[in-house]
Amino acid sequence: MRIARVLWIATLVVASPLSAQNAPAPDWPVAEGSRVRIRSLMLGDWGPYRGAMYATGSVVAATPDALTFRADGDSTTTIVFPIRRILQLEIARGTHDDKKYAALAGALGGFVAGATIAGLTHRSCADIGCPDGMYREADATTGGLLGAIAGAAIGAWMGRRPVDTWVQVKIPKR
Repeated sequence: MRIARVLWIATLVVASPLSAQNAPAPDWPVAEGSRVRIRSLMLGDWGPYRGAMYATGSVVAATPDALTFRADGDSTTTIVFPIRRILQLEIARGTHDDKKYAALAGALGGFVAGATIAGLTHRSCADIGCPDGMYREADATTGGLLGAIAGAAIGAWMGRRPVDTWVQVKIPKR
């Protein structure tokens, strides 16, 4: 009983935010020229966007009650978003790449594909006259490892492109 209580308390203490979790940035009003990603109810009425979805662009101006926004690829049109219509606002804070995660996903997928292909295309020793000890499991393992190496290399290559690191901005009370 005492151990369960200690584990429960330890779980509550450890539940604090980790370094990988981004706390909201208290950056209101957002600086002019900042790259932002905005989710608003107004996007359904503007341009190619339908419904509440994300739009990426830069801040033209920000006041305590509105945000003036210019979408990527549009050099002339600006939109004024009232604070009450903004559902979520994120600001770009540098870039990162996804090499590690893409390599891990590629290795996992490559292992499964390689093992499956090797297991399905295995020819028994009776058919080809091989020495004793050649088993389907060994072929599947070898195929899986080769597939994992190839998948990790392809995944790391695909994840090399830098992407923005988005940090949520705390929007003032509406």
